[in-house]
Amino acid sequence: MTTKTMLTALLTLCCLLPTACQMAPDGPSEVDSRQFSDVVVPDGFRITDNTHESYSREEATWRHGRFQYAGNSYVAEASAYVRGQMPRHSWKLVSEQPIDDAGVRLRFERGIYSADYLFSRRDGTTHMVVDYATDYSRR
Repeated sequence: MTTKTMLTALLTLCCLLPTACQMAPDGPSEVDSRQFSDVVVPDGFRITDNTHESYSREEATWRHGRFQYAGNSYVAEASAYVRGQMPRHSWKLVSEQPIDDAGVRLRFERGIYSADYLFSRRDGTTHMVVDYATDYSRR
């Protein structure tokens, strides 16, 4: 084999190798920041995903996600909205805990899923973090 032929073969192999390692379209899903349809978000809140602050993954019945949002509503207004809307998606409020002077944590459960909402106010903006998880022990 000539040097040119060997270099061409090596270059072709290097180009094909990354595509061979990719998942097939019907393979497992990848981590992204897609919000689950049953996560309640107050009007005016926008997901924060500039540097992957938000992420989610779903496999069959298993779900895990962390979603960060920012909005102009005050903590009391935003948390009241979530508290009122979650039961419409069959979520049950299981705990409510004040955080510092201006925050609140709401924990909801529905079957094997839990959604933990943390509201805080800083720099004139309300921040909301939603931790969504699956717990098969609650079957």
